[in-house]
Amino acid sequence: MKRSERRPVSKALHALHWFVESSRPHIGVRQLAAAMDIAPSSAHRILAALSEAGLVRRDARSQRYALTPEFFRLSHLAVAMSPLRQAGLAAMQRLADTCRESALLCLYDDHRQEMMFVAAVDGSRAANRSIRMNEWLPIRTGASGLAILAFLDEDKRHAVIARSGLYAPSAPACVEPQRLDLDLADVRRQGYAFTRCQMVSGAVGMAAPIFNGRGEVVGDVCVTLPAQRIGEDGQGQLADAVRRCAGDITARMSGVEAETALA
Repeated sequence: MKRSERRPVSKALHALHWFVESSRPHIGVRQLAAAMDIAPSSAHRILAALSEAGLVRRDARSQRYALTPEFFRLSHLAVAMSPLRQAGLAAMQRLADTCRESALLCLYDDHRQEMMFVAAVDGSRAANRSIRMNEWLPIRTGASGLAILAFLDEDKRHAVIARSGLYAPSAPACVEPQRLDLDLADVRRQGYAFTRCQMVSGAVGMAAPIFNGRGEVVGDVCVTLPAQRIGEDGQGQLADAVRRCAGDITARMSGVEAETALA
């Protein structure tokens, strides 16, 4: 027996991952078997188990499988239970109302050493967003990445930089180590990151970190807007609003004021 055919629970979860991330509405047995590198008989058993649990359903005509409404119900309930999302939406709405731009909530996973945009609230002037939502992304040198990277401890920061390839000459956002160290020191001093045309041409980004009760950075709040809509005075006002939003979320997450966490 192949090693990949063992651990039925793990394989069933892997199959669900593939169902969702493939973005295909219907999946056949052989298609799943090829994707998971398992025998068709094993794929059939996995699909039968998921069907019995009510998470997938086989179409009688095509004999292919699709995710059920019950799966989507559970998914929405799980999203709603996210502590960061629960703590963030009200504060993000206030930020979007204040600056009239889109406010984005970014989650950082310390185990994966990656980040993901998990929620957005649009203001009245919000343009079409080019940010990819609900997708794990490497830490980059845009505002949302810098606001996280700056507040990791030194060993973790170096590990994330190595994983993301920020120093590699071929990387899309290659940066010199000394320049990055200076930028991160500025972020820690200011309590927020600000970038111009770093990830999106013609746009500026501003992000402030969110901390848990142990003082660990768990994500950030980010605002992006066209560069022509911000001047020197506007930058300071926006920075205050973004920091205040991140501070509100930090306080709800941990009961620790943002100024204390940033100290």
